[in-house]
Amino acid sequence: MDELKRLEREIRDLQNQLRSQNEQAERVRQSMIDENRRNLEKYRSDMQRAIKEHDSAARAEYERLLREYQYSLSDEAGRKLAEIDADYSRLLNEVRRNEEALAQKNTELERAVQELRGDINRREEGSSAQAQEYLRKAVAAFRGVEVKPHEKFMPKRLAIFYNSLKDGQQLYKAGLFEAASAVAVSAKTGLERLGFNIDDKADEWDRQYDLLLLKLNYLKQRVKQELDDWKQYIGQTCDDADSRKRRLIEINYWSRGEYAEIVQACNTISDVISAVEKDGKEAYLRKTDGASTEELKKCVQDVDSLNERLTRLGSIYKERYTASCHRAEWGEQIIDFLKDEINLIWIAELSGFREAGEETIASKDYRDYVRIQFGDDSVKEDTREWLRLVFNNSSGSTIYVYILPIETKQKVSNRIILHIDYGGAEQPQYSRDIYRHICEAVSLGEDAEETVSYTPDINELKVSSSRIYKETAADLEKTKLRRL
Repeated sequence: MDELKRLEREIRDLQNQLRSQNEQAERVRQSMIDENRRNLEKYRSDMQRAIKEHDSAARAEYERLLREYQYSLSDEAGRKLAEIDADYSRLLNEVRRNEEALAQKNTELERAVQELRGDINRREEGSSAQAQEYLRKAVAAFRGVEVKPHEKFMPKRLAIFYNSLKDGQQLYKAGLFEAASAVAVSAKTGLERLGFNIDDKADEWDRQYDLLLLKLNYLKQRVKQELDDWKQYIGQTCDDADSRKRRLIEINYWSRGEYAEIVQACNTISDVISAVEKDGKEAYLRKTDGASTEELKKCVQDVDSLNERLTRLGSIYKERYTASCHRAEWGEQIIDFLKDEINLIWIAELSGFREAGEETIASKDYRDYVRIQFGDDSVKEDTREWLRLVFNNSSGSTIYVYILPIETKQKVSNRIILHIDYGGAEQPQYSRDIYRHICEAVSLGEDAEETVSYTPDINELKVSSSRIYKETAADLEKTKLRRL
């Protein structure tokens, strides 16, 4: 029994020392986390203004602080801190040494417990009252861990100690008081260690949840601001429910469905936050099917990805809309000019925006937009794509004009492709005249070559590395066949 008491005392001393050292190390680490958190709080109150006013400098600073806060929660930050802080490094080394010593003492204790449990000759040794006291303390430690989120962070571990305590009680009833004491000491030591581990994991979960909440709220503000930005961009004055719904549909259409994907992903992640707020953190953590720490980290990564997508999307969908408006304006100008000034015959049934494919027609962003824009589900033109214009002249030649949207990074520019089907030998001078008329129709001067191209041979488009040029060549051939 003296050996058991010695081991218990040494283990208790090591545990207390470890607890103190961990608390010291955590205070140093927490000071860094708290400092980053305070800096975030200073900027967070200004974020709504910064987002609304498109203060890119303030937004960039807030995002930088968010990254710093996120980094301070990572293991890498702890290692970096150990490199620059001698006291912190010393504490970590002492913690590691004491953890190794504690593991060794626990092994010795388990070995002593097994020996005592198997030695029936020591039935009379040990005190009944002492054994009862050890069991009482072990049960108290069990109750303390039982109220913690043990199944979430350390599943099925508590059941092991429950069975161990049952064994200790059976040994006590059998009069094996020393063995019962040994089992109780072992269980109490293990339960205390389990409780510390659960607390550490719960703290880590709480920090990741806090980070997710910060990042998600920031993303939601940006998503909402896009609706207000679009309202201003298109000059809309109404702000009722129907107008907001229309704006959402329009943004989703011009973003090719990406905006709705971001909103939906936001809502899915928000469901995690809602579930926590509904139950309260303490109750939520006791649910085994709730989000784990790793799942929260994955949500944080997803929010980062969504923020990046929204940044890219914020300008490109407006560019697509503006370029489409310009294509429509250019189309009207070209039609009016070629009809009125040089008496070409416009073939309306072959003209128009590119016909949407089956997949596009089936997409929600396209269907919703066609419904609110035209009030006719049978419309199959996709105004995000090229605009084709077809004309005839008095000699029987057919003039094809394609106005193509060219996307490069965050910009969309329109390019005009001219092709003339003479049905025989080409007439270079006439081709140059039509080219000049088109440039004049859309008011292009010396830089017209950057925007307007004459293509006498469709094969030039076919061998292009640009997907849209290849598709234009295929459509041109198809349209020619319809003329036969």
